[in-house]
Amino acid sequence: MARQDSEKLARVAAAGARLRTDAGTAEVLDRFDRARVRALLLKGPSIASWLYADPAERPYYDCDLLVGPADFDAAERALRSLGYVPMVDRWGLPTWWYGHAVAWTHPDGRVSVDLHRTLIGVRADHATVWRVLSSGVDEILVGGRRAACLGLPARAMYVALHASQHGSATQPAVDLERALTLGDDGLWVGAGALADQLDATAAFVAGLRLAPDGARLAARLALPEVRSVTAELRASTPPPLALGFEQLASAPTLRARAEIVWRNLAPSPAVLRGSDQRAAGSWRGLVAAYLRRLAWLARHGPRGFEAWYRVHRVVGRRRG
Repeated sequence: MARQDSEKLARVAAAGARLRTDAGTAEVLDRFDRARVRALLLKGPSIASWLYADPAERPYYDCDLLVGPADFDAAERALRSLGYVPMVDRWGLPTWWYGHAVAWTHPDGRVSVDLHRTLIGVRADHATVWRVLSSGVDEILVGGRRAACLGLPARAMYVALHASQHGSATQPAVDLERALTLGDDGLWVGAGALADQLDATAAFVAGLRLAPDGARLAARLALPEVRSVTAELRASTPPPLALGFEQLASAPTLRARAEIVWRNLAPSPAVLRGSDQRAAGSWRGLVAAYLRRLAWLARHGPRGFEAWYRVHRVVGRRRG
């Protein structure tokens, strides 16, 4: 009986989180409409309604929106007008620091919004990402309003990319298995074509290979064996800092590498406060946070380097 009560409470909590997230998403999209910002819903209800007979089986707790490069600044202004603040202010930071998205939170505890300019695993420029993914969209109901979301082939591609980002034994891997069961070969051919247009084939195939059905699908469709250290690392659920070593190795110049090292050893106070709540409030807390970061880097650096070097050698041999 206690277990049943616990499961019931968990379901109620998840349902409440979905309703709160949908309401927050609708509010943000309404403000985007007023600002004439086009946005695409990446996951959440668009994944739950596609892959689960009962969408309540697929919990989600934040809102992921993709916007085009021409609308990104306007989207940020719209979020600020609603009271949202970025977890890390991107101004003054190199683009590699904030990467594919900027997370926005609200002091009143409303839905967290991840504002995407691209997707992890995609190497095409931001304009190409938006042009390709916004050319064939679907619509779903979110919070009582219609919202544009990825078309089905793009959703299938995104599910594979998301699985490759998080690795096996995760919710994205479960989503991938369901998508492989529901989608026919024609859907996955379309997903693979989109991945090719976005220079995301390495991550797409790495994601598919996480599931036995996906590996068989990749072989059946003769998907190219394009491999990258980053895609292979992400799919393996690497230890901390492993991806950082690949970022360092891939930097184009010595100056870029020095900046990566410096930014990681001594991030700005704003960045550190965004990642360590104990850094806020006093200079002593900030100093202690810097010392904790150095200790964390020293503790995780060796394992991260070992994981990166192992995958780097394997991918290098396969390329050769």
